[in-house]
Amino acid sequence: MPTYNLIITDVTRYGSLFCVAGWDLQNGGMIRPEPPTANAAAEASRFWEEKYAGPGKFFAAGNIVRFDASAPPAHFPFPHATEDRLVIVGNSAVLGQMTPAQLVQAVAPGVSASMDDAFGGQLHRVHSGKAHVTAGSQVCSLDAIDLEPEAISFYEDNPAPGKRQLRALIDQDGVEYDLSVPADAAKTRFLADGVAALQADAQASQRIHVRLGLCRPFEAMPNSCYAQVNGLYFL
Repeated sequence: MPTYNLIITDVTRYGSLFCVAGWDLQNGGMIRPEPPTANAAAEASRFWEEKYAGPGKFFAAGNIVRFDASAPPAHFPFPHATEDRLVIVGNSAVLGQMTPAQLVQAVAPGVSASMDDAFGGQLHRVHSGKAHVTAGSQVCSLDAIDLEPEAISFYEDNPAPGKRQLRALIDQDGVEYDLSVPADAAKTRFLADGVAALQADAQASQRIHVRLGLCRPFEAMPNSCYAQVNGLYFL
């Protein structure tokens, strides 16, 4: 069974559940570690509980972790199956931690030139600015871009009473992309201090490393995997 050494780059939160991903230090490319009991038919089984992910946990952004994992079952759907791996309990350890600057330097080979180039060139943008990859496409489901601070802004969306969602607008040569932001650190900052705090973080930086991911299809849009912001590193 393969042993992976990963820099955890992406930590996203959905209520009390987390999805994590990282850069493979041995082979390059992104890996999405999933729980040993992950089942494609039970969506919640594919997420980590709070005791495993987030600041101070095994899957914390910047951690260098080691674990054994198996390839996903044949029925796991693409594009996510490209990076999905099922963790095998046992040989796991935190080997160290990287600063944001070290992390961004280490993952530089996996950065795309633009949103248009991300996800194997299979990202389809609609008039609203939202963008998706067609479910089942055999391309990557994790990517990254680097931005100048003025190329990104944030706003709050309230799709239901009491539900606060963070979204990002990314401008690429006059073309605007509108993405949800489930990135744990950004979401925590937003819920505590509002959109203005994140905007100030961006404006105070020289460069922003943006981790990109695809959500899995949902009932209303079963054929679309929408692009989202999995992580923000203000440098």
